[in-house]
Amino acid sequence: MRPTLFIIPQLPQTWLVSLCLFALLVGASLSWRASRVAKATISSTRSDSSEAFTPLLGAMAICALLFVSTRSPITLHSYGLMLVIGFGVAVYLSCREAERRGINPNVVLDLALPLLFVSVLFCRVLYVLLNSSQFNSFAETLRIWDGGLSFHGSLVAAPLVIWFYAKRHNLGFGALTDCIAPSAFLGYAIGRVGCLLNGCCYGGVCSLPWAMRFPDEHNRAILTPPSHPAQLYSTIMALGLFFLMQRLKDKPAWNRFSGQLTLLFFALYAIERFIMEVFRNGATAPAAFGLKWLTMAQFTSIVGLVVVAALWLVLSKSSTRSPHRPLTTDH
Repeated sequence: MRPTLFIIPQLPQTWLVSLCLFALLVGASLSWRASRVAKATISSTRSDSSEAFTPLLGAMAICALLFVSTRSPITLHSYGLMLVIGFGVAVYLSCREAERRGINPNVVLDLALPLLFVSVLFCRVLYVLLNSSQFNSFAETLRIWDGGLSFHGSLVAAPLVIWFYAKRHNLGFGALTDCIAPSAFLGYAIGRVGCLLNGCCYGGVCSLPWAMRFPDEHNRAILTPPSHPAQLYSTIMALGLFFLMQRLKDKPAWNRFSGQLTLLFFALYAIERFIMEVFRNGATAPAAFGLKWLTMAQFTSIVGLVVVAALWLVLSKSSTRSPHRPLTTDH
């Protein structure tokens, strides 16, 4: 395990002004060029116009990091890095999928940042609620770089953010989520590598040749007995599900109604998580209702499968009566 990849040394404070000015000039230049391209494009939309400000916002974020780095060193944690890499890869592939479907990829790009922020927030809040005994103060709940996210939080946050964005911009909700769903498992798989490096989400004790020892979640100063590397199991299964969805996304049978691929993602994730909890049970998976054979995540997966099945039946029946609404970028 390697929770900390490396530490960026503190920069001289005398560099701050010059580096920030350079970043802002580059960001403003790129934003100006993007705005000219958007205005020159006949089919430009408000999405294109807002996208023109992205380089400038990125420059401002760099300035904030430079300010922090001139005050103290910056520790780069493997968990957060893999989370960002996984999200970035998923966004890139989602943009390509949107373009393949004849949809402006800027729609996905505009959605990416609020989706990331709200999803991480919900993941953290859910984890804190389920593991409140681990935190002694409010400040500790903010130390997200130490680990502690419940992926189920993103399963609630992501649809809410996408629904709000789709309604505000008059887009088809199901068609938009279908652009994102096929790539989500790859981002999830990369994120689980971050869990392995951080030493969290490990499985129960075992005597298998590939068993690993992890920092105990209740006392990271000591190591667990040889245990299941459940994070790797999850990564391998998620990669398999990613390739499965890549094969199914072109099949007419899995595109009969808008949102079908999204429901398939939720169903497959529920199955994957239920299986993974078998290995994590008794180690890093809290029991449900005091039952040793059922974890909270397994119970949530069962409920999720029931909800997905109900939605599948309703949407499949409605699709036979009327064609589904396509995603449009007309505002």
